[in-house]
Amino acid sequence: MPRSLPFCAWRYNTIKVNIEDVIAPQYDVVSQEEVNHFKNKSPYNIFHLELPESYQRAKELLNSWIKEQILIKNQTPGIYLYELEFTYHGKKFNRKGFINLIELSPFEEGKILPHEKVYNKVTDERLELFKNTGFQFSQVFGLYEDPELFTLKNLKNKKKLIYSINYKGEKHKLYKITDKEFVKNLIKFLEDKRIYIADGHHRYTTALRYKEYMENLYGKKNYKDYNYIAMYICPLEDKNLLMLPTHRTYFLEDPEGFLKKLKNFAEVFKEINFKPENFDNYFNKKAQEWLIFLNNKAYFFCIKKEFLEKIKTEDPILSEVTLYNFLKILELSTGLKEEQLKEKGRAKFVCDINEVIKEVQRGAIGIIFPVISPLVLKKVAQAKKRMPHKCTYFYPKILTGILLNEISGKDLKIEL
Repeated sequence: MPRSLPFCAWRYNTIKVNIEDVIAPQYDVVSQEEVNHFKNKSPYNIFHLELPESYQRAKELLNSWIKEQILIKNQTPGIYLYELEFTYHGKKFNRKGFINLIELSPFEEGKILPHEKVYNKVTDERLELFKNTGFQFSQVFGLYEDPELFTLKNLKNKKKLIYSINYKGEKHKLYKITDKEFVKNLIKFLEDKRIYIADGHHRYTTALRYKEYMENLYGKKNYKDYNYIAMYICPLEDKNLLMLPTHRTYFLEDPEGFLKKLKNFAEVFKEINFKPENFDNYFNKKAQEWLIFLNNKAYFFCIKKEFLEKIKTEDPILSEVTLYNFLKILELSTGLKEEQLKEKGRAKFVCDINEVIKEVQRGAIGIIFPVISPLVLKKVAQAKKRMPHKCTYFYPKILTGILLNEISGKDLKIEL
């Protein structure tokens, strides 16, 4: 792993604001309607900075909030423990991870491994926000290997609670850890570990581009803050880590015709009346199966053996990813790539099955994918492959605005 450091994070001043009014979800999973909702909750909501009216407006607001002490800076460096309690399909989970600074490392060095594609348009927009504000408002989500969960032990008396936030039935708790022995042991443990990016490929790629931009201004100086990014990291082996699929909805000109062409490559093994439930109970061969929702019917498809063998021959690793296999068939059946459908506003990436239903009621065709293991992500990343865009969804996502990280070109003076 690249160098890891504790840091003096910026955060909301709870004397001035109600923290539950100013935090928000990750910017890439909300609709414009939801963005407006969060901005209307408070004039200090983080979306006024993360998704501003203009980059200049974000800069003005940030400076104003700092001056008014809406945002304050921790005066002593620390590692931040993020604890997330939630329920999924009736089962309780408690996921723990750390937020600390991670030294930026180009992907080709093999210290930080991606698994999804990124698009320049998104990083262009994020880069302008970095340039104008000199701040990072949300964290990249990374995974590291810790089979014995060593890093999550002995936390009980080391932490000081900063926030406890209730959000959509989830409990998000943020603690600060300044215990020098714990911090040193954590950083030492992470020294020889690689980070697998779980979520935030565009954020990380933007940070690499921003570092290059800042080096052109200040030179290559390792002690500058723009060499680092704040990252939320969790053990890959933690059973509280849920990697869910991202589903799809498409507005196709001839959905019935698509279904007919699909049968050249896959066959229906089950058909039921559609109702929201845990569809994972129906999937047996998870890399080969998916569900299509059309006209109140749920059709469970499985790739035909001969076509699957063809995909495996082309790419034996990515053929373990259901979405990769499906997109091959989508292109062959429609003559269109998913990116083309997305550009035309005819494709949507959806995490919640209830949202899939809403889109289908509007005339879309819905595709539901099974859960795949985080170990598949690890395998893809180690092979230096990339899954299709928006393939995975780590549930739940961490909140935006819980901590802010300054990357304005200041010197980092942190002693371990």
